[in-house]
Amino acid sequence: MGSPKALLDFLGLPFVVRILEALEALEVKTRVVVLGLDAPRIQPAFAGHDCMIVENPEPESGPIASLREALRALQPVHPSAVLVWPVDLPHVRVTTVERILETHRRTGASAVVPTFAERRGHPVIWGSTLFGELLESPEATRQGARAVLHKHDKELIAVPVDDPAVIDEMNTPEDYERLVREWNRDIY
Repeated sequence: MGSPKALLDFLGLPFVVRILEALEALEVKTRVVVLGLDAPRIQPAFAGHDCMIVENPEPESGPIASLREALRALQPVHPSAVLVWPVDLPHVRVTTVERILETHRRTGASAVVPTFAERRGHPVIWGSTLFGELLESPEATRQGARAVLHKHDKELIAVPVDDPAVIDEMNTPEDYERLVREWNRDIY
């Protein structure tokens, strides 16, 4: 990408700041930002935001390593659930996240997952009943958190949303260019 995803611009803000501001607006407490090797470059971008900063010493191990670091950092707080919002999806609508949060508050499900066009996406809410498995499961180590979702398929709640961003992929410069083009098309 040429720049850490967290620092890419989305509507005038770095991805990480856009997500933090959305979480602040939704009054999500104990916000955690997990950073990898680029931590010194990224941290100044969100210095004015109230959040816990956690470093992932093994970013090459994939997203599960970051999730595990966040869960370990949150252990003293004993959260009943965590909302996991990948930094490369700053364009997920706040109303979508609000719907996911409300579904979890209402049901207490062990996992709440947004879906678009019958595909599961992000952000995901993980209930505390799954924290141990996310932290220790060999399947999660090999296949990521998705392995835990599959194992607990009958316990999770899928929330259909009208927000294609929940299933978006932002892994290449072309993906980022597409995002910018789509969001700025009304300007041109």
